[in-house]
Amino acid sequence: MDQDEAAYAGFSRSMLETGDYLSQDFPYSTPHRKPPLHFWISSKLFQIFGVSEWVLRLFPALCILGTALLTYHLTNVMYGSRTALYAFSILSFSLYFPLNGKIALVDSLLVFFGMLGYVSLFHWIQSNKKRFVLLFWLSVSLGLLVKGPPILIFLGGTCILLLSVNKIRSQVWKLNPFLWLPIALLPLLIWGYYSWQKDKGELIRWMLDWYIFRRATDPVFGQSGPPGTYLLLFLITLFPWTRIYLSFLYENGWKLFALLKTNGFGITKDLFPWKWKEADYIFTSKRFLLLGLVFSWIFYEGLASKLPSYPLSAYPILSILLGDQLSRKHNQIYMYRIYITVSLIMIAIISFVILPKFSDLRTDTKKVANIIQTIVPENTTLHSFGAHGIPSFAYYYHRPIQEITWEDLKNTEGYFLVSESDFQIWKGMGLGWESIGEILPVYAYDRNKKLQLRLVKK
Repeated sequence: MDQDEAAYAGFSRSMLETGDYLSQDFPYSTPHRKPPLHFWISSKLFQIFGVSEWVLRLFPALCILGTALLTYHLTNVMYGSRTALYAFSILSFSLYFPLNGKIALVDSLLVFFGMLGYVSLFHWIQSNKKRFVLLFWLSVSLGLLVKGPPILIFLGGTCILLLSVNKIRSQVWKLNPFLWLPIALLPLLIWGYYSWQKDKGELIRWMLDWYIFRRATDPVFGQSGPPGTYLLLFLITLFPWTRIYLSFLYENGWKLFALLKTNGFGITKDLFPWKWKEADYIFTSKRFLLLGLVFSWIFYEGLASKLPSYPLSAYPILSILLGDQLSRKHNQIYMYRIYITVSLIMIAIISFVILPKFSDLRTDTKKVANIIQTIVPENTTLHSFGAHGIPSFAYYYHRPIQEITWEDLKNTEGYFLVSESDFQIWKGMGLGWESIGEILPVYAYDRNKKLQLRLVKK
């Protein structure tokens, strides 16, 4: 089980077992705390179907499928059924995006609500039907309860850019953000209020620091990169459709070069909102899609932190643009058959060749949890010293675990899970702690390193 996934599963199971749907307490999982909607849904599914890994992954998988279907629908409206099939296939049979349906992360819910709001926005502009306004703001509200600001960055930023198109400016303003945005924020604010009352603001203050202030200026989990990181990353994550992606970049790169050659850098004046009234842009499907990429992709190129999930909302939009790119090729059917065949071969190799080779490594924490369960009495707290960062162990162990500091260590007795290096240091200091069993190796694949742990008794 993925470490993020295990933390989310632990939060959800704890909520079900304690009845406390405000607290997010689970060993080794402090950095994984989020707004609660994903945990609430998982907890309810655990209650209905029982606690298991497939139940945990059920709703995220449905969200990824729903995102692919929304992509097909929007492409069909814009370009027709054949291009819609291409876009659906590019999104569903690429290397990275479908994996988000196999791992129960909050990003699958976020990308679904983001795409639902994006599709609703397009329909509102085209049809002027009030139900799409309600659907748009419902998507914003639920997205905020999943992960906070990212959905506002994507949908809010896209709406601001759409104001540059004179023909639809009044239609965008009719979304009534001054009325509906506070209403959309209300569920998040209510949860935040009760959470603040419960822990005196500890969780909310931590979220503001970790998810807003720190990520804007510093890399998290050691994952950083210069602007252009995602531009290059898409070469891998969109495989085997990479050639179409390169064709798209080549075509639009030359268009941008020609525009700069004709108008020079004077075109940058149109980036300023006070110049938009003078511009005479035409609203087209492609313009809508390209503007959608600005705050689903380009924005994140400027952040110091570069987690792979940040531009996830760009994948459906890119899939539509690449589907249109493919549909304009004279040999499109032949190329599509080649790409889809390579995709199926890739999926087969990953499923039946690569993943089985890592199956033992991925079950390390489960094996270690089973071993320690046979040694530590059932109602005894296991004390953990050191930043092990293995919520998957805590999930499978499913007994009390207390993370302690060096000060706590001096006055605590019982069973301890420590690193082999710490144990050897204490041994050299003459601390006569009893080692129980052999070294317990755990492969932390999120850090690509092998942890050497040991169970000791004081």
